[in-house]
Amino acid sequence: MVSLDFLEKVEVFKNFNDNQLSALQECGSVLEFQRGDRLFAEGEDSKHLWIVKEGQVGLRFDTQEGRTSEKDKVSFISELQIFGWSCFVPPNTYSLSGYCESRQCKVVAMEKEKLIKLFEDDPEIGYGVMFYLVCVVGSHFHRFQDELAKQMGHDIMSNW
Repeated sequence: MVSLDFLEKVEVFKNFNDNQLSALQECGSVLEFQRGDRLFAEGEDSKHLWIVKEGQVGLRFDTQEGRTSEKDKVSFISELQIFGWSCFVPPNTYSLSGYCESRQCKVVAMEKEKLIKLFEDDPEIGYGVMFYLVCVVGSHFHRFQDELAKQMGHDIMSNW
């Protein structure tokens, strides 16, 4: 079971009271993985919002051969960070695969259906979680824009 002490450390849940944290506690379970284990695959139905409890998770594209190179790795998620927000966004499939990148990973898998029901029952939780996720998505978008601008600038300068 997910502890209340852990949940209150997670940025998205910091402003929730003990009753709200207890309700969130019922939505998740702790899972353990070893280095190289896949948590989920690109294209699968996204049924969980994930939180790293211990270790690191890598998000990356899978190649058709099943191998990945350094260029296929997109992001690393560390302790107390949330990922898998695609469970709330149609078509509700993972756009990347998630792998345990450290010797061992412990993650919290929050069930999408239970979360949605909780959001309906307590709109304050729903608003808080969704507001946080919009900020995360916005942050990712701005980083993507910056990287794209750098790459385009590099390409322009290289062609002179």
